[in-house]
Parts: sequence; C-alpha cells; structure tokens
Amino acid sequence: MSQPGMLRSKKALSHVIATARAFGGFTVVLTKRHKIVYASPLARSLVPHDRGVLVHPDLTQVADEAWVTREHITRSCHATSLGSYQEIVIQAEVVETYWILLSVTDRTDEVRAVQIRRDFVSNIGHELRTPVTSVGLIAQALHSCASDPGAVEHFALRLDKVARRLEKLADGMLALAHVQDTAPAQPVTQISVAEWIGKAVSQAIETARIQGVKLKTKKIVDHVVEGDEDALVTALENLLSNAIHYSPKGSRVVVSSQIDEADGTVSVHVIDQGIGIAPDDQDRIFERFYRADQARSRRSGGTGLGLAIVKHTALAHGGGVSVDSHQGSGSTFTITLPLAGTGRFIAANEEGER
Repeated sequence: MSQPGMLRSKKALSHVIATARAFGGFTVVLTKRHKIVYASPLARSLVPHDRGVLVHPDLTQVADEAWVTREHITRSCHATSLGSYQEIVIQAEVVETYWILLSVTDRTDEVRAVQIRRDFVSNIGHELRTPVTSVGLIAQALHSCASDPGAVEHFALRLDKVARRLEKLADGMLALAHVQDTAPAQPVTQISVAEWIGKAVSQAIETARIQGVKLKTKKIVDHVVEGDEDALVTALENLLSNAIHYSPKGSRVVVSSQIDEADGTVSVHVIDQGIGIAPDDQDRIFERFYRADQARSRRSGGTGLGLAIVKHTALAHGGGVSVDSHQGSGSTFTITLPLAGTGRFIAANEEGER
C-alpha cells in the first residue's frame, strides 16, 4: 500500500475506533480474520480470544455474515462464555471498508423479567384454579345432600379447608406486597438477633414436632439489627417452615448465626438435612410461585410465596438471602443483614432498593 493509502487507512481506523468508543458498552472492532484491533473495557473483560483473535462462535458468525453481505446484521441468541451475559443481541456491520464494528447488548434481565411475569400469570392461575373449582364442587354436593346432616358437616369442613387455603394465599400476596413497598408500614426498631431468632423458632417449633423434625439453635450471637421486627420474624419463620417440610422424619433443622465484623453484617443460617435443590432450580426458587418440587409443595400446603417474601424482606433491610444446596444432602439458607448503626437499612428504603 502506498504511503498516502496507509495514512488514509490509519485515519479511517482511528475514526472507526472513535466511533466504537462513542458507543461505549460492549463494542469490538475486528478485521475480516477476527483479529481484534479495538475492544472496549467491558468487552475486554468478557470476550474470549486467542492471542488477540476473537474465538466466540456466536460473535464471529455474525461478524462473518456482516463481512459477506456488507449489510447491518442483528441477531438475538443465548450467549455462551460471556460471563453474566446470557441473552444477548449482537449487531455487526462493515465500516470504512476494512473493519467490522461489532456490539453486544445484554438482555438477560429483560428476558428474565418477561419470563417471571409470564410464569406469575400462569402460576397464579394454577394456584386459584384448584380451590375455586373445589368451592363449586362442594357447593353442589352441599345442595344435593342438604337433608343429610353428616354429609353437610363433612362438606362444610372441606369448604372451610379450601377457604383457609385461599386466605393463606391472599395473606402471602399481601405480605409480599408489603415487603416490596419502599416505605415500611411499621417503624424501624432496634432488634436483638437472639430475640429475632427465638421468636421465629417458637412459631415453627410445633410444626417441627408434628413433622417429627428436631429444631435446634446453636451459636446465636447477641447483636442488634434495625428494621421491621414482624417482617423479619415472618421471613425467618418462612425459611424454617420450608426446611421442616422438606426434611425427612427424624432429621434436624439447625439455626445458627455469625458476625462479620469487617463487613458489618450478621448472617443467620437455616440448615436442613432434606432432599436438596437441583442446581437449575437454585437461581429461581426465590421467584413468586416457583417450586422446585410442585407436588410435594402443594401437599404441604405451601403457597409458593414464602421464599419470595424472604428475599424481598432481606433486600428491604439492606441485606440479602442465598442458598447452598446439594441434592440428597440438604440445604443451607442464609439471611444476611447489616448490623445496627450502618445506615444500610435506611439507605435501602430511601433509594427504593428491592
């Protein structure tokens, strides 16, 4: 190439790189052989390459299509080897004759939100269909056996059971709406961790006895957190109830706690010896109505809202919840909250964190 041609080429490349920088986000400039001549900081942290050559199959396929057609190409796909990017939109086009400008947009949260909304509508329909259908059938049965006191009492008891199930579902949805509200209805108070755990355990102890599960506490720290005590007790009781229902008779559920002085947090662990949770389910069990074991959850009378309430309660208090589980060897659920005085609970509510 002549010197003037080289100068024009360098100038053109500088223009392409300037354009890529202006785009920001995840942008890459490639040659037709996939050599990377520019990658944004985000792209450098995520894109797989071999000695400066792009090797991600989805990205190179779109780049090749743009090179051959000389058209702007847009493709949506499920990503591989791009960190947290799972659902992406890839765009590529040839610029200044010699280079391919490629960008990636992460749609993972958007796709997940759409799926959650779709699942919510489907699941609430399933949750309501069975009890509503039961009400209709029981009403017909009561009408047909009005002259039989024994039958009337039998169906009245069944109707009461269905009504309590619907009431429990409504209460769960209201509780979830409450903890998702950025302005807590209850005043922020100082709460002893030991008392918090003690109240939740006292509410769950009878359920554990009926299920034949031993409920134990150990290493309970005596520190203070801030927040809505009723909401925190409900959240922890939900974890205990969940652990008890999924534990075999004769096993133990253990509640423990620990302090991280450096981080200014307290963690409360609920450890069971139950059936465990499959890896694919662990990312979704905190969603509304999601159940890893549909049949067993319904037999136990669960609404599918308990873990969602736990998650949003923890977030509303500036903390979080996590699970560590292995199938066949039990699960450990952990609520982590800031210690009193850190200001994280107030900040979380002021910022509308959820």
